[in-house]
Amino acid sequence: MDKPTGRRGRRAGTRTQAGNGEEAMGRRRERGSTAVYEDMREDILSLKIRPGSALDEVALAERYGLSRTPIREALLMLQREDLVTFLPSRSAIVTPHTMSNAHEYMDTLMLLSRAIVRLAAEMRTDAALAGIRKRQEGYAEAVAGTDIDAIDAADLAFHRAISVASGNEFLGKFYRLSLDYGRRMHRLHFYPIFGTAERETCLAEHAAIVEAIERGEPEQADALMGKHVLSELRVVQRSLEPKVGLKFSLDSNWKQAQ
Repeated sequence: MDKPTGRRGRRAGTRTQAGNGEEAMGRRRERGSTAVYEDMREDILSLKIRPGSALDEVALAERYGLSRTPIREALLMLQREDLVTFLPSRSAIVTPHTMSNAHEYMDTLMLLSRAIVRLAAEMRTDAALAGIRKRQEGYAEAVAGTDIDAIDAADLAFHRAISVASGNEFLGKFYRLSLDYGRRMHRLHFYPIFGTAERETCLAEHAAIVEAIERGEPEQADALMGKHVLSELRVVQRSLEPKVGLKFSLDSNWKQAQ
């Protein structure tokens, strides 16, 4: 194709260069907002940024070396996942964590977990099984230590490996989103009382699930996964029980006053 010539050609070339520059800038900005989104999402889910924390766009822009526009775009993406809340003043905070819909979440997690593990037991391949075993070994190593970040990451990796083994990416996507949604609840109400008994229970339940998947037993895998989800729920429930009030003795004078 002939190159543009003359003033008209030079103007067209300038417009093309400008257009290409704007597109490149747009791509850089998109990558920037995505990187901020992914970084902040992980920090929020792992409680490195605590619920209710203020999010200063200017400070975030300085931290990431970006303008405020991609920072705002990242915050909007986080808002769509209910991880960030915009206040009437247009400032933003990390959405406070509540247990108001915990029962709905656990119902959803239970249904998705059972569906995923049934499919994994039916559809698993040798490569998928190897991935699950590797993640289970990683989990065993993590729970032998005291690093909650490592334990949490290893547990997520184990369950994500099962979702891969299911062979259903559509269902797996929603399952992984549900796992992420529950991370703050686990950090606040599960891991603070994650002691020796809880570690041993999770290890044993993971191992039993792996064996059922390996044997190709969807019914057994389903039952074991349901038991696993319930056992985690019981730990969360226990963390919410009164710790002090139940230890007070009720003497006779107090009873008579009632």
